[in-house]
Amino acid sequence: IRSLDVVPTTCITGIMPSWLALLGLACVCVQQALLCAAAPPLAFSWETVPVFIETSNVTGPFDESALETITKASVFVAEKAYDYPAGGYAEDKLVVLAAELKRRNPNMSLVFYYNSNLDLPDYRLHQAMVQHQPDWWLRTENGTAVITHQDGGPGARPPFPYTELYTFDHRVKAVRDAWVNECLNMTQHGFDACMVDRWTRLPKTHPSLPAAVLKEWGAARDIATTQLSVAMKKQNAYLIGGGLNDDTDGSSDPGWGYSSNVKTLMDLAAAGKGILASLSVGFTQSQFESQLAAFLVGCGEHHYIGAGSWTTSHTSRAGVAWHPEYDRPLGRPLSLAKRINATAWQRQFAHGVEATYDENRRTGVINWNAF
Repeated sequence: IRSLDVVPTTCITGIMPSWLALLGLACVCVQQALLCAAAPPLAFSWETVPVFIETSNVTGPFDESALETITKASVFVAEKAYDYPAGGYAEDKLVVLAAELKRRNPNMSLVFYYNSNLDLPDYRLHQAMVQHQPDWWLRTENGTAVITHQDGGPGARPPFPYTELYTFDHRVKAVRDAWVNECLNMTQHGFDACMVDRWTRLPKTHPSLPAAVLKEWGAARDIATTQLSVAMKKQNAYLIGGGLNDDTDGSSDPGWGYSSNVKTLMDLAAAGKGILASLSVGFTQSQFESQLAAFLVGCGEHHYIGAGSWTTSHTSRAGVAWHPEYDRPLGRPLSLAKRINATAWQRQFAHGVEATYDENRRTGVINWNAF
């Protein structure tokens, strides 16, 4: 295993005419981050509910209806396996998608999704891994690359088209550099931000690995995410990853709707950090209103609610659902949420909206014309 020391690297500035930059070969410098342009901050407004959509059509390109819905949102996260049956590299397809979304809504923010664990086979980054196999993949003591399962969960219906994947071995410096450059280059090709899935998670491998190996891998992964955080700050680009105490601009919470944890939102808001707070999957209208009420009670700047389903197709539309509540006037919060009893919170907004949420009962209501 190579040293985990972070060594400054030399880079070539200027925009590359090819996608070689995605492999960490040129254009973007990992450590010095002498980058070509700064990305704008994420779009945000209190005028209506701040909404994000995070999904992928895993069976083909987005159709006209899906594109119209996506471009209503402030933020779109381009999930993995987009238009998977078409073949080709995911990055290339996502750059085309980004251009189309920006053409329709130049003010929305686009977020590139990738993973700290999983080497996704339809991405160009995977080809760099293949070229250096098996050295760049996490392996057993006898040199066999281990398998990590893709756990899409209830939010992946239809399911993602891959289940067993190789794992980046961040203990290899060249892997860390290539992994960091993947994000940096996508923010030079149409995307405003990156979201790193499994920011702090250790891989669940088959065969299983000794705890000491996973601990060493986790330390190396933390070096990679630190490299990325430093470089994104120098690029003035938004980074979404871990939780409250991680060196990111915002957090992604794919299970937030199940707990509707108001304190999570309040703590992040107090720290000046954003969040993508996902709704639960398959909710009823009353559950949706309760989750939205909890969000409004606790949310701060650059907090967004939405997602719920990370995949879509021509028949499964949950990933591109748009609720009428998203279009109603909201306005800036008039104050932080206030306790109205031992278990319930209430908060008012400038356009006459009042949200109430009871943490014990996990029920909430929104009066859109309270005053």
